Amino acid sequence: MRIALMFACCWLAGAAAAQQVPLPTAPTWMSDETEYNGTGLDIGDVDLDGWLDLAVSNGNDITQSPNLVYLNDGTGHPLTTADWASTDERYSGHCQLADVDQDGYPELMVANYIGTAWGPAQVQVYKNNGGVLELWPSWESPNDIHTFRASFGDPDGDGDLDLAVATGESYNSYDEQNLIFFNTGGQLEATASWRSTIYDACYDTKFVDYDGDGDQDVAFLGGGGRTTIYENVGGVIATSPVWMTATNDDGNTFDFDDLDGDGRMDMLVGFNSQLGGSGRFAVFLTGGGDLPTSPTWTSDFIGYCSAVVCADMDQQNGPDLVTGGWWEPMRIYLNDGSGGFATTPEWESDAAWESVVENIALADLDEAETRLEVANFPAGAQLLELPDRHLQRIVRVSTTSGPIPGDRWCSSLRDGWVSLDAPLTEAGTVEYAVSDALDLAISNWDDATFVFHSLLTTAAVDEQTPGVVLTDVRAWPNPFNPRTTIGLRLTTDVGTARLRVFDLRGRLVEVLHDGPLPAGDHRVDWMARGVPSGVYLYRLEAGGEVQSGKVVLAK
Repeated sequence: MRIALMFACCWLAGAAAAQQVPLPTAPTWMSDETEYNGTGLDIGDVDLDGWLDLAVSNGNDITQSPNLVYLNDGTGHPLTTADWASTDERYSGHCQLADVDQDGYPELMVANYIGTAWGPAQVQVYKNNGGVLELWPSWESPNDIHTFRASFGDPDGDGDLDLAVATGESYNSYDEQNLIFFNTGGQLEATASWRSTIYDACYDTKFVDYDGDGDQDVAFLGGGGRTTIYENVGGVIATSPVWMTATNDDGNTFDFDDLDGDGRMDMLVGFNSQLGGSGRFAVFLTGGGDLPTSPTWTSDFIGYCSAVVCADMDQQNGPDLVTGGWWEPMRIYLNDGSGGFATTPEWESDAAWESVVENIALADLDEAETRLEVANFPAGAQLLELPDRHLQRIVRVSTTSGPIPGDRWCSSLRDGWVSLDAPLTEAGTVEYAVSDALDLAISNWDDATFVFHSLLTTAAVDEQTPGVVLTDVRAWPNPFNPRTTIGLRLTTDVGTARLRVFDLRGRLVEVLHDGPLPAGDHRVDWMARGVPSGVYLYRLEAGGEVQSGKVVLAK
């Protein structure tokens, strides 16, 4: 408790400088492991216990190291000592958690940057067997590339995850072809069947619908060269780029989001100055037109820019710029609502915690403000892009006829999309969990992995929205066996209040109430007989508002 109070006081002391960013300026959690040169970082529910875990890939170009997973301790804080470590030790770059075989459990993909004596390396996938990752990867690409990052998407629109690989290594001028390994039946192909015509050194890749035509194109970030985008035409990615930046620069990380609200994807890049690059954070803003080939905004800061992410950190005016550098504090630039940013950040982490930031991941690890949302899509839609990113989980994908089985779609929590194996034949919905209280996790190779837990609370939100109808929704006891009580308060009468319970796969378990409720305090019991132990989600809809929570049945 003393530690939590200390961090809260630090944040309050710097509130004027931090403005509306509800983050402490010092980390609230850090890993015990500091020696492995952490590089990659991703968040996902590895063991499907309902809590999000941290995966970290290690080594960089410094030391051969194992990869690690920090399971959530059930209170919103990962264990400080890794619960899983790979037997294989490599010079690893970035990683991603993704359900490659569509069994509900996410695999761990790791891009290995270099081999011995700066030689070639490969990409690896550690299969998840019922919540436990294998110690040695069961899938490996040919050992003939350098790759700092790879990323999953569904460019061919068949409802499973394919893997794009950014290749090359700029320090020693290894220029290589970028790759895509396609997925068939839950298995990535042994040899990449897509190769770019351009040979270069790239340090990041992402599937993104940059032209807004309803399919995923693929972008590669040049590390000393140009950033390129390859167009998707009818489910086939062209091998020559349709778009590229006007000049060469030393890109480290990029991200895409609609920063100016025009419905088109803008681009944020961290350019690094170590090898002669511009060394600035840069935004390429569409402004109602096409993606420009030169930056429309750059930061005053010049140096070793590295990790960048777009996310709405202050819960107003759209996505902000979350940025990190080498031996630098974290910096956040706030969006003015039209894609405009000051050239100096509105929030910085404390200088005492400067580190070599390699990656940034965002989610509500302690489920402080998690809520369920529903996005609707018309018949004919296939790439279902959600209004939110940095999700907690996808709860259910369905049509008016019922749920769509999990082996017919894939998704990205970080980028907020679901891709189906065929267009919707009738209207469809995606139910997903998201939070306003995004915790900020960073990996870095000179220190521990850090988490800055969000300081946003329900009370603060309620004070800003006095017209709220639904308040004080909570369950007790929790964990429970076999009965728990869900309590709520209504500030006005409602014609229909619906309280339902789902499992983590999004399947309806029980309807607890569906009808009118008067203003006042209410309690609804759930007697969980005939269902197995595990984590369940309850969803309450009343007066046009939705609140949700998590309960644990422990028999």
